[in-house]
Amino acid sequence: MVDKPHISNRWARIFFIFLIGLLWPLAGGASSELISESDLDNSDPVKFSSHIMSVDYAKGVLVVAETEVMIVDLFIGGEQFTSQVFNPEGDAISIESLYEGHTVMVQGLKLQDGRVVAAMVQLLDASGVAIKAVRPIQPIE
Repeated sequence: MVDKPHISNRWARIFFIFLIGLLWPLAGGASSELISESDLDNSDPVKFSSHIMSVDYAKGVLVVAETEVMIVDLFIGGEQFTSQVFNPEGDAISIESLYEGHTVMVQGLKLQDGRVVAAMVQLLDASGVAIKAVRPIQPIE
């Protein structure tokens, strides 16, 4: 009978921490590695409404009007940047409440590569109108 080498708890913990570190960016949502402070500084405000063409819940990405819209929760340059998702009445909902074919209004920052970092996504009613329009809080400059 051959004895298997013993792996200490310490080495097992190091291995799992390393593995989690490698896989963490794949776990969901846009990460700060994908969006830099200079990306946000060189962006333009944007607001548009259209149908959702596709949704990737794991990555937190919607495709609306052929534009990749990122739902984020990032800490960049000492500031928190969090996307908010609302129903037509203005109540907060999760991204999982949005489906392909829904009509949404998107407000955010359009990056130079064409992606949009959403500040707010609001689901519109069947007529394409927000019953209670929500405006994201703007930072004081």
